Amino acid sequence: MIVDDDYLVRAAIEGILAPRKDIVVVAAAASGAEAVVMARAERPEVVLMDVQLPGMDGIQATRTLLAEVDTQVVAMTSLASVDTVQRMLEAGAYGFVLKDAAPDALADAVLTVARGDAYLSPRHTRALVERLASDTGADGAREAARLFAALSDRERDAARLVAAGATDGEIAERMYLAPSTVKSHIQQVRVKFGVRNRTQIGVIVERAGETPA
Repeated sequence: MIVDDDYLVRAAIEGILAPRKDIVVVAAAASGAEAVVMARAERPEVVLMDVQLPGMDGIQATRTLLAEVDTQVVAMTSLASVDTVQRMLEAGAYGFVLKDAAPDALADAVLTVARGDAYLSPRHTRALVERLASDTGADGAREAARLFAALSDRERDAARLVAAGATDGEIAERMYLAPSTVKSHIQQVRVKFGVRNRTQIGVIVERAGETPA
């Protein structure tokens, strides 16, 4: 389901996603209140939620919708501060993508959260990791260092690049590996860290003092 108060934006996003065989657009809403009503009726697997909405904004709409419907929310916006990203994630959004992202990135965000994994626009990953990682003490740093030490050499390299905000493609190029191998390494890092997404990987790496310059 697509939620945006601009008709042209809704039409453009639907035009990007509709041709794909692995994505079906079931509804489109123009406001937060309308999104809640439509989600109750359509039960979409994923909701693309604009942050700046009239009346009930995307943050409140996300919080209200997720309290009533079993779905995943990907937040969308044209401009976003780290504070906005954090507030949307705290409201329950499981992904965040910029509207000026490439069409493939928008589809990737939908499919990623549909699989139960989190998606964050790479340009926001680093700043969010730094903010979240700063909220810890000596015990948190020691635990992060212990978890990081348990990784293999390749897993450590991949985890460091995740913390730096690199995409899978950039990591594959930097490590001279196939993208599928990179995904496997990152999955193993998630398992060993006991986390669900890349941002959480980055926070542990940052707390361990292992993020590359």
